[in-house]
Amino acid sequence: MDADDKTLTIVYQFGKVASTSLVKTLQTNAALDVHQSHFLGESALQRIVPIAVDKATNAYFQGHLSGQLLSNLELTYRMNRVLGGEGDARLKVISLSREPLDWLRSGILQDMVGYRPDLLAFGTAQGAPQGDEDDALCWALEAVMSRIIEVIEIKGGFPNVIAEFNEKGGRGMLSPIGVDLAPIVHKLFFLALRPHTWFEEHFRLCFGFGPEAFDARDGIWVLHQPRADFAILRYEDLETRVNDAFGLLKLGVKGPLLRENVSRSKPGSDVVRAAFSAPVADALRCHLRSSDYAEHFGYGRAVEWPKDAAE
Repeated sequence: MDADDKTLTIVYQFGKVASTSLVKTLQTNAALDVHQSHFLGESALQRIVPIAVDKATNAYFQGHLSGQLLSNLELTYRMNRVLGGEGDARLKVISLSREPLDWLRSGILQDMVGYRPDLLAFGTAQGAPQGDEDDALCWALEAVMSRIIEVIEIKGGFPNVIAEFNEKGGRGMLSPIGVDLAPIVHKLFFLALRPHTWFEEHFRLCFGFGPEAFDARDGIWVLHQPRADFAILRYEDLETRVNDAFGLLKLGVKGPLLRENVSRSKPGSDVVRAAFSAPVADALRCHLRSSDYAEHFGYGRAVEWPKDAAE
């Protein structure tokens, strides 16, 4: 079966939400042409180019961005053809949410190879205890979280941070705030914002609507259009609700979810978990749960995430 004859199925999300496992499960149906993406559409593609060529982008992240840019260019083209009425294929889009602090922990662990040099340099500059490198990394991560909290409080709370990001973008919102931010603090500050801004910055710009357009169906958000069907579910509910989501989208797939990319097996997992078990992480969690995103998806209250789940 040619790819154009299959149902174009995209797991479209901001990362670290078990998307690899979800794609692997969907690929068990040969009638689906399955992809995953973090950014789609002309606007997003244009915004990625300056980052991919910026001399300040380190080689690790530049390599990831370049590969994603090419694949998402092709995927956007194919998606536009389906939505524009070319051929008989439909578009199916699955997106996900995740508890904000747990998402940040997983995102840092995913790219620890890229963050490690900057964290160690930041720790040394800030007076981290010398000796064991893992202890120094843990100290630096806690110090970065403390610095992020400082920025949030200077801005008058996390809802103000999100509103200012949506208004001014990343380059405009941190000019002078009275705090000297190291590069790693910049990086992880904006990483922490991603779940809260992605639906506005990427999903809405790509499709013209956001989560408010979906119908809530017992913990799954669903939207049907003439050429496309959409569903959003929470990462925390994925193991138990994935078949319900597949059914609502009529994907012809049944679980269980095929697990991939488990965080506990990754280098640095003990260090990251230790840092995110510290009191400063609990303080940061309280801030991150005060956004519209957190409220919409039910993270304003305590949420138990599946330990060592597929990422």
